[in-house]
Amino acid sequence: MDLLTALTVHPGDCVAVVGAGGKTTLCWRLAQALAARGARVIFTTTTKIWQPVAETFDLLHVGPIADFAPALDASTTWRTACLASAIEGTLDPTPVGNAGMPTIQTKLVGFAPNAICGLKAATQGMLISVLVEADGARGLRIKAPGDSEPMIPGCADVVCVLASLDAIGQPLDAHIAHRMERIAQLTQTPTGSIITPALIIALLAHPAGGLKGIPRGASRVAVLTQHDGHALHPAAPQIMAALRARGFDRTVTIAPRASQPVLLCN
Repeated sequence: MDLLTALTVHPGDCVAVVGAGGKTTLCWRLAQALAARGARVIFTTTTKIWQPVAETFDLLHVGPIADFAPALDASTTWRTACLASAIEGTLDPTPVGNAGMPTIQTKLVGFAPNAICGLKAATQGMLISVLVEADGARGLRIKAPGDSEPMIPGCADVVCVLASLDAIGQPLDAHIAHRMERIAQLTQTPTGSIITPALIIALLAHPAGGLKGIPRGASRVAVLTQHDGHALHPAAPQIMAALRARGFDRTVTIAPRASQPVLLCN
């Protein structure tokens, strides 16, 4: 199954991506897939993201969303665009190592959720998809949201909540987990314990964990990621079934960097 079908994403949707374990890579794959379907795609954030390398997107706009409005005209030829409000600090052209999207070590600052909803309203009927990285995880494999996270726009049609299956069997520590103390609290698991499928289920299905902040009416998709693009992680079916029973509309296991990323969907 192709990625868009697996995640129930359609051209023109606003898709928010949260959690840990491949958010930027997933946004990049979605941008490519949507553009191949004939949609125009805007990638942005409500937090901060690495700046894409030049020519990764047709357009890189840094500044107020209102200044991007002329580019929404149907006569413009771009297919993909990255939008941010500002550059944080000074420009550093050093590539980000092992990044799923070609990026440099310069941070872009995003927009408030309401501003992104204004952008979506302005693109109504234009077949322009908006992809939003809506929280950060410092490149780690699992996370619990902080008090002000996630920052999901209320207009999101689909919310993808990520966690990496590669965390299973690893200790619950700061090398694997963002906000490990919060994860320990939500899942009632001591820090340092070995991460199990049960912990992943408890974390993603918790109303203050993976289900936090999802707008009413948005499709809730649990996305389990893994590095191996050939063999499905043995715990994936169990976790997927449990998450479907505990509040998610759909569950998918993907290898984000594989040529055919979808391994299983339910």
